[in-house]
Amino acid sequence: MAEKKFGSTMQTLDRLKKSGDLSALTRKNKPAQAGQREIPLDDIMPDPEQPRRHFDQDQLASLAESIRTQGVLQAITVQPADDAGKHMLIMGERRFQAAKLAGLTKIPAVVREMTDALRMAQLTENVQRADLTTLEVAEAVAAMRAAGQSRSAIAEALGWNEGEVSRFAALAKMPDELRDAAAQNAPIRALSDLNALWKKDEAAVRQFLSETEASDISRVTVERLRGEIDGKGAAPEVGTSVQPAPEAPHAEGPKDTPDANVEIADVAGQGDEPGEAPTVASPQSPRPRAATASPTLLVRHGGQLGRALLDQPASNSKSVLIRFEEDDRVAEVLLAEVELVELLRD
Repeated sequence: MAEKKFGSTMQTLDRLKKSGDLSALTRKNKPAQAGQREIPLDDIMPDPEQPRRHFDQDQLASLAESIRTQGVLQAITVQPADDAGKHMLIMGERRFQAAKLAGLTKIPAVVREMTDALRMAQLTENVQRADLTTLEVAEAVAAMRAAGQSRSAIAEALGWNEGEVSRFAALAKMPDELRDAAAQNAPIRALSDLNALWKKDEAAVRQFLSETEASDISRVTVERLRGEIDGKGAAPEVGTSVQPAPEAPHAEGPKDTPDANVEIADVAGQGDEPGEAPTVASPQSPRPRAATASPTLLVRHGGQLGRALLDQPASNSKSVLIRFEEDDRVAEVLLAEVELVELLRD
């Protein structure tokens, strides 16, 4: 029985070999699935509206090596050929580029007409990849908005909240310096904070960007910058003298007592620089303190992020003023409707 079975198997394999079907059992690339066909790489051109502008060369080389050994495991998607016989790439540019790098001449592809739904799928696929820069993600979100997608629909497709969508969409209107930082992958939340500070002190933000690497831009470093900007007007200049007002002709009160000297020195704020002679000498004269930034409450209301303006009173004790990051507007909202996100410190 065993010999008969072995012989039968060999005969079957011999017939398959003669018929050419045996090659289907040994080749690396599987036969094209239904709806797929092999298309020459030379007949495919990249999508000029593709959000991805840069490819990690090490990752691309790794994918190319995988394609050499296993073939293209997932077909790309292309549009029907145009009058010149060229197909526009819809999805799978990394596979397309890696296939060329691997030396392939053809690639399995599914041909589909471009629709709004397919465009949304293309953009979503790209945004969800971790290796896109902040600017590339922002351009993809802007394309979704231009295609008529609402913020809520984009947020749902990407698994974000609407505030995140708004921040990426707002990048298109930010100064070129901030967009350059986004191209170097500075985080969007830090850039959103910088954009708000730009409106308060453009020169300080420009200097910050010129002195800070994109990899060092974070909400912590930006919050430190905010403290410096807010403290400019609050901190008295060290070494300045404020002369006390001349005494009224009939003013009464102690003139030469130690307590009187301390009181005058408190008003004058003199004697802070070494070598400077105070108008009224007093060892108890207090020195002015440098202003320090207070902790900031990052809150969310209606899907939008903002900062609670704790130094500005609301109209009642059950509300709070919030400056929203998306459009820099200030609104009064009920405390019960506010979600605390983060306590920011220097």
